Amino acid sequence: MLTTLKNNKQITILSIIFVGLMIPNVIVYAEHSLLELGESKESGEKGMVNKSTRQLAEGVFFAMIAISYIVTTVLIFAKPTNVIPYYIILVGTVAIIIVYYFRTITGIPIVGTDLIIKEYTIDYRDVITKIAQQAFVIPLAMMLQRVYDMKKQKYETTITKRL
Repeated sequence: MLTTLKNNKQITILSIIFVGLMIPNVIVYAEHSLLELGESKESGEKGMVNKSTRQLAEGVFFAMIAISYIVTTVLIFAKPTNVIPYYIILVGTVAIIIVYYFRTITGIPIVGTDLIIKEYTIDYRDVITKIAQQAFVIPLAMMLQRVYDMKKQKYETTITKRL
């Protein structure tokens, strides 16, 4: 009983830290998506098709990240024992960070075009998202470990009752 109470307190604290780091991440990705989509429209109206296409691709990419983070975070709290959303966020975040570094080092090709997105500048959005992403994986991984611990404890209790 005392162990369960301790686990619940730890999960609550980890959840608060995780959400506290996820919120600015989602806000920045959503804001950046809207900015890129707006700039894409302006570039298209000025006849800069390549620039418009690159901005549209980035806007859609950032929107997908924001929506994915929202959906998976909600799933974690709606069904906390389902490990799939935890892994989606963990693996997805690693992939996003890798794409970010490739974008700044070599560039990322836009599928279906011969265009490459390459950024040479870093702004506050990059700093906020990379710090938050690299920080929220820690409490998220610890929450996932608690899920496995609780499943193991439940299994062991079931086995003990059968004996």
